[in-house]
Amino acid sequence: MSRSHGIIALWVNEGRGKSRRIAMWHAGAVLELSGMNRKGSEGLVRFREVRRTVVLDGVIRDPRRSAIVFFICEVIEKTIPEETPHPEVHDLMAQFILEIESSSSLGWIHAAFLGRLIRTLGIAPVSPDSQSLKSLDLQSGDWNFEMGLEKESLERNIAEGFMAFLERDATIPEMWSVADRKRLILGQVRYLQHQLGTMREIKSYAVLEAVFDNER
Repeated sequence: MSRSHGIIALWVNEGRGKSRRIAMWHAGAVLELSGMNRKGSEGLVRFREVRRTVVLDGVIRDPRRSAIVFFICEVIEKTIPEETPHPEVHDLMAQFILEIESSSSLGWIHAAFLGRLIRTLGIAPVSPDSQSLKSLDLQSGDWNFEMGLEKESLERNIAEGFMAFLERDATIPEMWSVADRKRLILGQVRYLQHQLGTMREIKSYAVLEAVFDNER
């Protein structure tokens, strides 16, 4: 994910032996490329030099942090169209990756990222105007008086968490179960993909839940 070109495919020569640069290519690595070029209009982008601008030791060493970053990267890669510049999305990713590197509280940080991503892209649903509305439709973004299909709607209490995470200073929900958190995050992903017309499975979420503890 580049700031100027959006999501691009790179040709990377790993090298051999001591010249290999494995840590440079971990998920979420913050890199600066120079001398970029490509052969033809559809060829892979090549580059002359690359350097890490930030060393993310925590992300590399902590399975929880690396799982969150991998999840965020997969959501972006499978949702944002290739070679469509979104500098605001790039900057949001960079901000959250640095937060994931240093934060002592990781339980809801991926929900906060997804909420801010939805807000940044300008596709957030409006707040409900009645307490009688029972669910948020993930396809249309409308609020309904009845619960729709479980996969395509969020019940009111989960939907209120969805709306809270659209804001910059979201209050972390209290006393939510792991199942509720899963409903929220998968609902955020499904809503995002419905609005952008890219319905693709995010396989890394299963890994994220498997390695994550029940943090608040």
